[in-house]
Amino acid sequence: MIRILIVDDQPAFRRQLRALLTRAGFDVVGEAQDIAEAEKQVRDTCPDLAVVDVMLPEIDGLEGTPRLKTIAPGLRVILVSAYRDRADIFRSAAKEVGAEAFFAKEDLDLEVVRTWNTNPELENKAAS
Repeated sequence: MIRILIVDDQPAFRRQLRALLTRAGFDVVGEAQDIAEAEKQVRDTCPDLAVVDVMLPEIDGLEGTPRLKTIAPGLRVILVSAYRDRADIFRSAAKEVGAEAFFAKEDLDLEVVRTWNTNPELENKAAS
């Protein structure tokens, strides 16, 4: 079972994503509201995958991704954002910082997250 860390500053989104990921058969091992907390969670819980919001306070998800991967080089990171209109920019930036993919939050559904379980080499994509 893939162990997942959710990193988002919105508690409501974290709850919704936790429910979705649990329903898809993932083990959500932790939640963090910012990169500093995520760094501690990565050390403490050793997740396989982190779902990280692009727009976080202080250190955003783009800057935070390499920091998390330095702590756990095998960590896969999926970046997400509510700003679907910036998907092309975020998709490109995600690739540059070493994230496996970018998805708009509104595109996250059971079918999409189930592919994270079966596809260890995610394509860097998102719906336009």
